[in-house]
Amino acid sequence: MKALVIASDKAELASFHDDFIKVVCGVGPILAAASAASAIAQYRPDAVFSVGSAGSLGVLRIGDCVSFGSVITPDHDLTAFRMKRGSTLLPSRATLHGITLDRSSSYVLSSSGTFASSCPPLEADAADMEAYGIAVAAMTASIPCFAVKVITDVVGEKVSLPEYGYTLRSLRALLPERVAGILERL
Repeated sequence: MKALVIASDKAELASFHDDFIKVVCGVGPILAAASAASAIAQYRPDAVFSVGSAGSLGVLRIGDCVSFGSVITPDHDLTAFRMKRGSTLLPSRATLHGITLDRSSSYVLSSSGTFASSCPPLEADAADMEAYGIAVAAMTASIPCFAVKVITDVVGEKVSLPEYGYTLRSLRALLPERVAGILERL
């Protein structure tokens, strides 16, 4: 099975061996979606994984490695059209509010182009900046997508870049193990 793992930075992919197709997308949902769509077209994977770090919104603890059940975005605001915040319209005119990822998980990931501490909150367990873009690209290509993240910080608590880097380096080895467990179920 060909698995594509996509992360914002090469440090988040450092623990993955060469059996995985690895793509660095940069930071944010737009770069993530464009990179994912391009990599999906080029490699035609059987599954896509958004991997890396996320900030806890309360329940999850630093050090947890989680596969999220769904991903939502606070970036879409069509409430003027009486749509729920975070919803958007697909080309088919169907309403999309969140994307289902891992049906065995109930955790919700909020994915935004801005830091979670500066976004209007949606009901979620953690926040990142790339998973929604990657999930949209995979959904469009009808390929299963998963978001596997290590919790490196708590949203709203100050963390320095060196602290974040140290935490990520100490936890990133958990990512390939969680991804391998999901691949065994597919």
